[in-house]
Amino acid sequence: MRRRGLLAVLCALSLGACPEGQADPLDPDLLIALSEAGGDGRGEALAGRYVTAAQVLECDCPPRMGVDLCAGGSAQLIGINGPARVEHVDGWLTFEPEVTSLPWSLSGAVGRDRSFVLGGISGLAIGLFTVGMYARFDGEFTEAGGLRGELAHRLLGELPDGRIDCRTTYAVTGARVPDA
Repeated sequence: MRRRGLLAVLCALSLGACPEGQADPLDPDLLIALSEAGGDGRGEALAGRYVTAAQVLECDCPPRMGVDLCAGGSAQLIGINGPARVEHVDGWLTFEPEVTSLPWSLSGAVGRDRSFVLGGISGLAIGLFTVGMYARFDGEFTEAGGLRGELAHRLLGELPDGRIDCRTTYAVTGARVPDA
């Protein structure tokens, strides 16, 4: 599985303050490049429905509008604990949670070794307020037919109670289930 280095994770969680030469793993240009990349994982065998579960590894999000974003509120917002649809076509992969308050999906490359790196940028307008989500999912499909990896996201924008700019990193596991 491809893993970001410890410095990249620390950089991502330090409110965007990265040392010179250290790229932010949630940089919008990088996320666009990741979302457009294809890999060498041919076929469609990994496509299907997965039920995912996430554990917060790092979070700097403050409570907002009465919701603790680090204690599950953010996971509920993005729907990472529940069913997700995975599409796989000749080196391309998309990941899209089915039940979410903030519609989003990630796309990118899947390799022959079953590893994947996905990226994406999504936004949600709520009346006069807009929240953007910048996300990256580095992981692999397991021999047992599931998936696992790290998903990092940044919420950036305006909420009714003020500006938000925070990051969360999750350990994500998923089990493949029959299509509903």
